[in-house]
Amino acid sequence: MLLLIAAAVELKAEEINPPFGLRWAENSDRIDKLLRGAKANIIGKRQVEGREAWDVEGLVQQGLKRTVFYFVEGQLVEVELQYEFADWDATKYDEFMGQIRRRVEAKFGTGQLIARSKKPEGDVTQTLVGYKWNQNNSSIQLFYFSAESTTQTYRSVSLHYKST
Repeated sequence: MLLLIAAAVELKAEEINPPFGLRWAENSDRIDKLLRGAKANIIGKRQVEGREAWDVEGLVQQGLKRTVFYFVEGQLVEVELQYEFADWDATKYDEFMGQIRRRVEAKFGTGQLIARSKKPEGDVTQTLVGYKWNQNNSSIQLFYFSAESTTQTYRSVSLHYKST
């Protein structure tokens, strides 16, 4: 009996849910009301690969620049958290990504490396590193992206919660 309880607790811990206490397939009307209640701003709505995407700013979390909510037929299927820190260098981004990766691995095990590239595109060098965790019918993907030239640098870390 004790083993059954422990197994049930372990299965519960492995479930990947979207952030902010949301659930998969939540209605877009309900999420709209929640965002308004949180004083977040939907700055745009667009179509992306057959899904409706809402770009949202104003959700309070350190370094969270933007959140993108994706819907199919009015039901939540993905949440993308985009982190940007204007005053951070590559080392601080690496540390931040490492912290997120360790936190996700503590809950869901070792992630699968799905992207690792560093290539020049003209005078810009682009770097992409990505990991993925799958559980049941959902996943988390973690990405670091940078584009650097001699005069400009853009860096971001994004965390994608997906219902599959």
